[in-house]
Amino acid sequence: MTLKKLYENENYVIVNKPYDMYINTDDENEKNTVTCHIACHDSHLSTSTHPLHFVQRLDYATSGVLCIAKNKAAAATAGKLFEKRETRKYYLAIVRGHVKFELADVQYNVGIDPATADSSHKMLALTDNTITCVQSRRAHTRVLVLETGFYNEEPVSVVLLKPITGRRHQLRVHCSALGHTILGDYTYSNTIDSSPHRMFLHATRLVLPLQQGPLDIQTSEPFFQDEQFTTKWKSNVVFYKYRNQEDFQSVCDIIDKSYEIGVKYKIFNCN
Repeated sequence: MTLKKLYENENYVIVNKPYDMYINTDDENEKNTVTCHIACHDSHLSTSTHPLHFVQRLDYATSGVLCIAKNKAAAATAGKLFEKRETRKYYLAIVRGHVKFELADVQYNVGIDPATADSSHKMLALTDNTITCVQSRRAHTRVLVLETGFYNEEPVSVVLLKPITGRRHQLRVHCSALGHTILGDYTYSNTIDSSPHRMFLHATRLVLPLQQGPLDIQTSEPFFQDEQFTTKWKSNVVFYKYRNQEDFQSVCDIIDKSYEIGVKYKIFNCN
């Protein structure tokens, strides 16, 4: 799989991470990592000759925009922007089922699934139907439905996801809590969804409001350029155009707006 550099200067390198690729590892024999593709296997370590600083993370199965700092000062600057939630991140996802709402704020806390606390640390959304989860923290995701269709003759929806907070597996957990697990998400489908060739979650756009000038980095739409997907896809209803760069920025503007609860806008939280 090819890792593409989207932007680079003296402080940052921003790449388009392929799906099913690690960011880094301590295993010298593992070459399927971001660090091996742009530097060397130990670049994530402070002892490296040219250490890299990962100011954000993407899951192994998630593709898309990944920001890496080249020095401690740049890492601290970007880290504060992420910590203060001043960055803007937008993800494309394909989820199981036809989503009934148009726009929603999902505000379920996310914590560790107690059944996996000593093993895989699978995460869990704290909903009205959840008894408990460990170390739960506030989590907030906004969801905009872009299109419905069928994958392999089964109903799916294309959605735009905007994480307001940044918890581990947040987008995957929130989608699952809504009853619309991300297509190909083996973990949060309880190992059932194993037939797709990938998990359909892609970090499409990242906006970093740096003092010297904002960085606005966007990838092309990844799913409909993938023949393994398109041969099994059939469109149903298109609510918003989103497949080219200009249209995608327009739907980002829509998801950024403030809304009042109504027929098409929902809030999901724990009462």
